[in-house]
Amino acid sequence: MSLNFIHDFQIMIYKLLNEEEDIMLNVDRIYLSIVQDAKYPFLLINILKVINISEVRQRIYEIEFEICAFARDKKHIILTLLADIISSKLVPNSCKLPGNIVAGLKICNLEFHKSSDLVTSKLTINFKSLIKENF
Repeated sequence: MSLNFIHDFQIMIYKLLNEEEDIMLNVDRIYLSIVQDAKYPFLLINILKVINISEVRQRIYEIEFEICAFARDKKHIILTLLADIISSKLVPNSCKLPGNIVAGLKICNLEFHKSSDLVTSKLTINFKSLIKENF
């Protein structure tokens, strides 16, 4: 199993969220890397950690990632709305990776943060997923 599946997994998440009409009505863009001067509200998809938990006969990886939603404080309610839509959209059955199976996908926690400028808010949704090689 090539480690290219990590990038493919991030792109698959991007496409799932980008195709969701309710998300795109509420955010300006979805990013895969940190940007400057982004227009609020927006989403950011970060891969945090990849752990190899393979067995002798099958390659298995645990991927920890986060989806961050940023908004101005006046639109704080959008963050919880986005979290609800994202959690309903990202389920193992909706995730398709060529040559791999997304065996598990769950939300670990949600964290709200106020920025230092007190004008923007950030909601971080931490996920863990289990990806197995498809024979």
